[in-house]
Amino acid sequence: MHRETIKSIILFVLVVSSAILTYMVWSYQPEFSQIDTSIESTSNTGQGEPLPFDSVMRAYQLIWVDGENARGTIEEEAVVGVREFLDGTRIRDINVYNNMNRLNPTVKEDGSEEFLIVDYPSEMPAKSLFQILGFEYEETLPDYKFDRIVVDIASPQVVFYMLNESLDRVAVAKTDIESDYLLSIVNDYEGSFEDYTGIITNQQTANNKTAIYGPDAPGEVSVMRFLSTQISIDNMNDILFMEDDVSVSQNENVYVYEAENGLATYNTDTYNYVYTNLNESLSSERDPHRTIQRSFNFLNSHIGLAPEHILFDYEEEGNQSTYRYTLNGYAVFSDEIATTVTTKYGSNALFEYERPLLYINAQVPSEEAEELARLEDVRYEIALNDELDLQKVSKITIGYNMRFSEEQTELNLVNFTPEWYVKYDGEWLRYNEGGLH
Repeated sequence: MHRETIKSIILFVLVVSSAILTYMVWSYQPEFSQIDTSIESTSNTGQGEPLPFDSVMRAYQLIWVDGENARGTIEEEAVVGVREFLDGTRIRDINVYNNMNRLNPTVKEDGSEEFLIVDYPSEMPAKSLFQILGFEYEETLPDYKFDRIVVDIASPQVVFYMLNESLDRVAVAKTDIESDYLLSIVNDYEGSFEDYTGIITNQQTANNKTAIYGPDAPGEVSVMRFLSTQISIDNMNDILFMEDDVSVSQNENVYVYEAENGLATYNTDTYNYVYTNLNESLSSERDPHRTIQRSFNFLNSHIGLAPEHILFDYEEEGNQSTYRYTLNGYAVFSDEIATTVTTKYGSNALFEYERPLLYINAQVPSEEAEELARLEDVRYEIALNDELDLQKVSKITIGYNMRFSEEQTELNLVNFTPEWYVKYDGEWLRYNEGGLH
């Protein structure tokens, strides 16, 4: 009898021990905090919170010209920080002129000029700019597009000269902002400015207000390295196709998803996803400001943008808005991976939505750096190239070339290498050894 009792106790102990061990195995979490992974968290381009419009519609550089000296910055804190103090500004008068003769900032008593230049990557609607700046005006705002603002801070009150990309029209907006006040704001960000230089590529860029500006001698710029993750294709399809039954087919590296109301393709090489709304067609409406707002609202409702995205281009012909990812203030390009979020808007709803399904989620330390040529050397080499026409160059800036690491592992490493980028005949191309690619 005692033997049976002892057996029962031992069996009970074994059962309890087994249960405790099973629980410990299933609930075990390793102490990763004790391990130095040397990885820093960073923003996620595939998830996040809705964004305000003014976070994506922003300039890519700010230049401060004082007499013969030119300094500039791409730091968002300065570029956006200055404009935040302009909210509530009143526009006393605005006129559009079909020549550049009206581009005449005030000359100071010593004969010098002082003005700011705010550069955008492509032409933007003036209505969109005035919305984010919170400007007040009584008269009807002209339907005008610009890609550069020359801000006269030598006159008693600030005057905005808004230049179009062709440099053959200028809108002159007189404000009630005291120039001394705006200059004091700019001075607060003086530490972020570095030496810039202006170069001439054609007759339109032949003075210090229309020249193409960039960092004079950037020297070594760090190569950035990140882990990457893929956004779920099924999640994208569920969001965009709603309740439709979706069929799938494959043609080499491209998957095709079809339903009654939509069509999508996904390229596994470039990570590019394109959705087309079959119930819509491209609209003939040509109100850029309204179309941009519609596209932004769609992307915001689908968490399609990260704080690092900027409205990089708008093509009126196809109602197309293009948002490009930025890193440390530099625009990101790639020869092999999709890097932009693009929408085309129809009469009543979205017509087409294109985006990469790859995002970066953690930074890996890297000691690599790239030595960049002087801006004047870039201009000189382009001028020497018999296959290029220097007069077709309208912008030059530093950007990141996004490519998979040659030391590829299961971590899916992506490198961001600094390069010079040139807007040539309306297209952004990478500068390399005197050529454009």
